[in-house]
Amino acid sequence: MSFGYPLRFSLYLSWKKVLRTKIFFFFMAGFIVLLAIFWWQAGYLYARRFFFSLFPYLFLLIAQDIFREEIDSGSLENVIFIRFNFRSYLQEKNISLFLLATIASTLVFVPFLLISLLPGDFSWAMFSSFFAGLMVGLYYISLAGLLGLRLRSGSNVLAIILIQVFLFLGLLVATSSGASGRDIIDLLISGQPQGSRERLILFSFLALWPNALTSRTYGSLGFKLEALALIFLFLGLQAWRLGRLELKRE
Repeated sequence: MSFGYPLRFSLYLSWKKVLRTKIFFFFMAGFIVLLAIFWWQAGYLYARRFFFSLFPYLFLLIAQDIFREEIDSGSLENVIFIRFNFRSYLQEKNISLFLLATIASTLVFVPFLLISLLPGDFSWAMFSSFFAGLMVGLYYISLAGLLGLRLRSGSNVLAIILIQVFLFLGLLVATSSGASGRDIIDLLISGQPQGSRERLILFSFLALWPNALTSRTYGSLGFKLEALALIFLFLGLQAWRLGRLELKRE
């Protein structure tokens, strides 16, 4: 059996599962429609910023119920039957889902790239933002996978979205809570910490809403290294949990 076959097997099964996930395609269609509206109403640059800010959610949605359904349904016995290590198969789902979401994101990114070439307005910063978005996508998949070892039926994705909703509600309240709240908002907008306390605030903000990494404000190496460290942490915790996983025997 060739080395790449288990990954191809995981990629095939993940693709079949994505085809059954209606919410992913609804999000894709709605996302493209919103991009077209932004492009028409506000122009190419605003539509491009909107794309970079939100396309990492494709990775989050594709990772809903990444593990729990297969663990509880007994389908992993089929993986054992064809002599695959079911733990390795589950870990490789991170890679297969990342590849599928990257393909979908690239298909939407290409028109922006082509349009930027027409008026001679090409900028390498587009690639920087796109690759930052891919890193954010991997962040979402690794975090959703970790939560997916406990939660099922899309609850892992819902938990992440709810945390972000409460984050922005808190920021909205902070705008009317006095000078201290407005100072925090100004810090998040500028992305320029002046001390360890402000640096901790920014790192906490990025841990809860990593999409900010696609903007130039948070384009520094330190912020990206934080995201990479958290990705490795989530993947390491995944591997630890999967290493202790035992299938239920009837």
